[in-house]
Amino acid sequence: MLRNQFAGLLGLVVLQGAFAKIDQSDFAPADIIERDVAVVGGGAAGSHAAVRIREYYRRSVVIIEKEGNLGGHVNTYQDPKTGNIQDYGVAMYFPYQDALDFFTWMNVNISLTFPANQDNPKIYADFSTGQQLVNFTEIERSQGLEAIAKFVNLTIEKGYDQMVQPGYTNLPPGKDIPEDLLLPLGEFVKKYDIETMLPFIYSSTGSGVGSRGYFTKLLTLTFLKAFPPGWARAYLGEIPIYAVDGGNQVLYNEIATLMRRDVLFNSTVIESSRAAGKIELVAQSSDGTKKLILAKKLLIAVPPTRENLAPFDLDEAERVHFSKTKYGRSHTALISHSKLPEANLVNTPESASQSPITPFLQTPFVIGFTYVKAFGDAKVFQISAAGDNYTAFDVPAAQAAVQDALEKLAEKGTIPDLEGEKVKIVSWDDNGPGGFGVSAEDLRAGWMEDMYKMQGKRGTWYTGNGLGADFTVMLWKFNDGLLGGLIRA
Repeated sequence: MLRNQFAGLLGLVVLQGAFAKIDQSDFAPADIIERDVAVVGGGAAGSHAAVRIREYYRRSVVIIEKEGNLGGHVNTYQDPKTGNIQDYGVAMYFPYQDALDFFTWMNVNISLTFPANQDNPKIYADFSTGQQLVNFTEIERSQGLEAIAKFVNLTIEKGYDQMVQPGYTNLPPGKDIPEDLLLPLGEFVKKYDIETMLPFIYSSTGSGVGSRGYFTKLLTLTFLKAFPPGWARAYLGEIPIYAVDGGNQVLYNEIATLMRRDVLFNSTVIESSRAAGKIELVAQSSDGTKKLILAKKLLIAVPPTRENLAPFDLDEAERVHFSKTKYGRSHTALISHSKLPEANLVNTPESASQSPITPFLQTPFVIGFTYVKAFGDAKVFQISAAGDNYTAFDVPAAQAAVQDALEKLAEKGTIPDLEGEKVKIVSWDDNGPGGFGVSAEDLRAGWMEDMYKMQGKRGTWYTGNGLGADFTVMLWKFNDGLLGGLIRA
């Protein structure tokens, strides 16, 4: 019912935007910004694209960013007492073509790194009941890695890696997409006898590729956005992984300094008019101030969800196209609670005691509580929460899920009695849509090639994890392939 109501509301917004005319006389000259390109979204893709547009292609640009900083899913927290740093969003980078050169160009240092807090004691419990799983035993890691290596070799042998990295530019037309890629993941791994990789790729992809429901029902193509062969090689230890010295936010702070007044922070587009060579956007800041942006071209660098696209006066073909997308919602955070043990509490369904290959959770869920050693006595834990209903699983709902999990764990004696203590939010980030994709039927009908045909339509281009693998280095290389055409158009 809620989805239907929202669809009706979206239709109203789209119709209003399509017929509304922006009156420039409503804006003072100081509130009108003229640029060659307007970029909506200052995450990994949007920030990188803006730098390339201005510094390499020498075109004027403005970034419209809803948050008070650039970086998107990058979340770096510095403990005020110890000064220690914890990245609780994007945590690492791996070599992909020449993408890492961007750090050098930005004069940002990166160093070899390894996943943190992995040597903590582990406690497995079903957060839906609070019951500890005393008889649960993980699949041997060697078995999982062997299956992942087989998976990587398979994708390379069949050419799937070229179809999904860095984006879907080389994906065949719908009717020619390999059947393997349109299989549910569970059927794919069974077909190739690599089921023992499931619990390892599940944890690596945030327990289900951004909360799109039951893991093994995801299309293999959707899964490959979150676990592409390039990342799989890093997971296997075949190539190094890096982190930014001083925290991953350092890069985006440097970009913000470089771009200076070419960024509108705490701002969202509320109204628009789009045509080839003539883009008009009304951006409103959190304090209500409005700016009119006049640009020749528009680059949308946020996931093309119904919610994100509502202000962009979609025409009927665009509205129908984007109405077919599916996505969940995920959150990452640092929390504190004195009753949590200095360990990693892993949310594991009771069924996993009998079937450790499939320790999969039904949404919504809290993935676990990972003790962050860097903060010592502060008892800080990293958590992620995920839900498959984007509209319903907002920040209050996700935080309520965290508190509910703690209460259930305490009720069953898995952790001590809470004594009325509530969870303390140290730092929280709503990561927004996750697991972005469409159905196998829509892919066969040509959804993806239609998506790429939209590049440049009405003066608008798209980048970001809606169109490519969900890893920063791959998004940067996707940009490198996209921006030349945008500039030449």
